[in-house]
Amino acid sequence: MKKMTNENRLILNLDLDLLRTFVAVADLNTFGAAAIAVSRTQSAVSQQMQRLELLVEKELFVRHGRNKLLTEHGVQLLGYARKILRFNDEACLSLRSSMLDGVLTLWAAAEITEAILPAQLEQIRSIYPKLVLDVRIKSNPFQDTKVSQQEVDLIIATSHPAHYDCTVLRRSSTLWYCATEYVFREGEPIPLVLLEESGLHRDMMLNTLNSAGIPWRISYEATTQAAVYAALKAGLGVTAGPMEAIMYNELRMLGQSEGLPTLPETKYLLCKHPETQNAMAQILFNQLSDELNLAR
Repeated sequence: MKKMTNENRLILNLDLDLLRTFVAVADLNTFGAAAIAVSRTQSAVSQQMQRLELLVEKELFVRHGRNKLLTEHGVQLLGYARKILRFNDEACLSLRSSMLDGVLTLWAAAEITEAILPAQLEQIRSIYPKLVLDVRIKSNPFQDTKVSQQEVDLIIATSHPAHYDCTVLRRSSTLWYCATEYVFREGEPIPLVLLEESGLHRDMMLNTLNSAGIPWRISYEATTQAAVYAALKAGLGVTAGPMEAIMYNELRMLGQSEGLPTLPETKYLLCKHPETQNAMAQILFNQLSDELNLAR
């Protein structure tokens, strides 16, 4: 009997453990950090990723300094890996979760609406189908008086006041990117496209460039993230953001080969006031903290 190879098999059974480790490496950038996240040794993580690359017959990672960044095929697989793991975890959680019902007020920072909010809302609705969500998008959700008066149950953001309880929903590499046809000119001050208001990625860009002693100039200041993407696609400069921005907006990644420094990771947080009076918010926060983060 002729031996069947991966090349002539269109459908493969992807191992969930391999995919879970793959997502951890993609999110945390190193095998060492991923090993801690998935409770394995670094050598075991390395062996798992070798097995996954052999299975799909594609190179998934490329070394970027001390970090592991995704290749084009790695980025392609990452989106599907997240979906596969999400559906698996939702199926398990939906069978075990209490059937909460009622209304929950959830606010989200505007900068995360494209990156993870749709998937996160879909996940919550799948696990808690009887729960009614009242969602609002805010530029600075923690500065609103309704938050201080505890009229908001949960907040998804990339930062939080010290007195809030929070759990990490996802970690994502932060990358430099530009339009696909943009010509990056080394040796000149970097033309930055950024949001007008101070925020995570604006502050991250400026602090990282200043620390590295790299000159920059503001090429375009936008009032919305959509305007930032429009300016990028018009070739007005460079910006920084989570990996998801490249996948969703068909942008090109820049890196150390262009002289740009490595940026800190982006963390997406679920936040709750410790004295909230909404029992549903407390239950949902605890379950997402205990179950979904362990599942990752």
